[in-house]
Amino acid sequence: MGKQKGFGPVQLADHAGLYRWQVDRGMAKGLVPRPALESGRWSEEQAADVAARSGEISEVLGDRQGYGAKRTAELLQESTGVELWSADVETLAARGLIDETGEWKGYALYDPKVASEPSAEVAAALREIVEQRTAWYASSATREAAAGRCGWSELEFENRAREAGMEPGQFGRWALEGVERLAGVEEPDVAGARMFGPDEAAEHMGIRRREFDYCVDAGWLTPVSEITRTVWTGQYSRYSKTVKVPLYRAADLEAVLRIEDVDWAKVRTLKPRQVSPLRKYASQAPKRSAAVHAFVERLRGEHGLVAWSRYANLANRWIVDWEPRENGTPTVEDVQALLAADADLVPYAGTVQLLGEVGQVVHWARRMLQPGAAVLIDTETHDLWGSIMEVAVVDCATGETLLDTLVNPEVPVTDGAFAVHGISDEMVADAPTFDQVLPDLLRVTAGRALLAYNEAYDREVIKGDCRRRELAAGHLGRGANWDCVMESLTTWEGLRDWPALGGGHRARGDALAALDVLRQLASAPPWVLAKETEKVSA
Repeated sequence: MGKQKGFGPVQLADHAGLYRWQVDRGMAKGLVPRPALESGRWSEEQAADVAARSGEISEVLGDRQGYGAKRTAELLQESTGVELWSADVETLAARGLIDETGEWKGYALYDPKVASEPSAEVAAALREIVEQRTAWYASSATREAAAGRCGWSELEFENRAREAGMEPGQFGRWALEGVERLAGVEEPDVAGARMFGPDEAAEHMGIRRREFDYCVDAGWLTPVSEITRTVWTGQYSRYSKTVKVPLYRAADLEAVLRIEDVDWAKVRTLKPRQVSPLRKYASQAPKRSAAVHAFVERLRGEHGLVAWSRYANLANRWIVDWEPRENGTPTVEDVQALLAADADLVPYAGTVQLLGEVGQVVHWARRMLQPGAAVLIDTETHDLWGSIMEVAVVDCATGETLLDTLVNPEVPVTDGAFAVHGISDEMVADAPTFDQVLPDLLRVTAGRALLAYNEAYDREVIKGDCRRRELAAGHLGRGANWDCVMESLTTWEGLRDWPALGGGHRARGDALAALDVLRQLASAPPWVLAKETEKVSA
């Protein structure tokens, strides 16, 4: 049998001078015909027609596949003046008013033309979506907050709610009216049951955040639950972090405002640098601080751990971190048991978090260094985001090289890429092609966590070669299997920039250099320990 004629989607895109996504989107919009051959491929006549109309197709579809929900929301907000969330874009798409044009790292991409130039219909729909979302948030609570209001665990709350015929609504939130009835309130006060984080709670009370913290330290307010929020510390997502934020009930906030001993009119009109009348009531803070520091000292002295602590102002809580031993102990559960047995710290246990961002990185790195847990992967390419010219895989536990091979990309290396890694066309002329290397790459990485110094790059170039050759990426194509050593390093060091690796820009050298970084991450960073030493000296 002769070679089957026709064009697959990759070949059609190359032939017509289009991107692969333009072929897919073109079919969805009727700009590219469905394959005519029984094999599911495009005929030569169809390919010639698409190539002749490539300029028209590009003009209609644009040269960008799309934007993620966050960026789409920003662009729509600029055009409409409506304050949007990423979830509002998803709702807009569900209504059929903006198309999903593909995906990136498992997240949907949306039509860039609608994002940049929304119609009057889209603008009106967005206003309606935001109104509905705002109203729902005001009359609903998260599962955590709802469970806290009822005094149950989340699982117990959900089971009892479903027994009562309740189901969560949009965003997985629960209607406050139903939550209040489950809590035993015969005539629910939905307004009083609303939940606020610290900043929103201070605004609700009409006082500054500092005065709100005094109310908490005085013992007048206790959170009923907490939620996890992403805090953006820079322009790009890599400058974000997650924090646990306590939630306070509106009725409790209003009860504090009825305390007669406090001149609330004066509290609300305080000027900068004026001493707050609430300061004298806040006797808890120094006691809590002393209890936390004493607990950390016991972790160091009695249990022989490298441990440290810091105060998180946003959440009004202390964070306790520690280095685990080689076997991964003590776990969070182990230290939680020690905390529960500490009589001095128990009264403040609700405002103490075990493992912050740095501690989580240290514990993660220790897990990745365990036998059989993870591998480090590095690639070198013929161009930025191009085809692979070299790939290496290193065992994180042993440092053993599991794979180290040049790859023939079947396209000439660019001058810029050659200047970086020094791999020439002559060096890869007799090397295996990617389809020949992929089985070994899948084999040596199977069942392991996949780490790379710049995970987004290495994962995408592997997926890109699989797409171009119509190969199945298997576990290498699933973002959930990957982790980024560089992003962990920025958290561990407290940096905002992406530090260079310094591994020589060859795959095996860079993989081994990344392993050295991973080993560093398995211990407390020097800057943390230096701060702790300063505290002790002081």
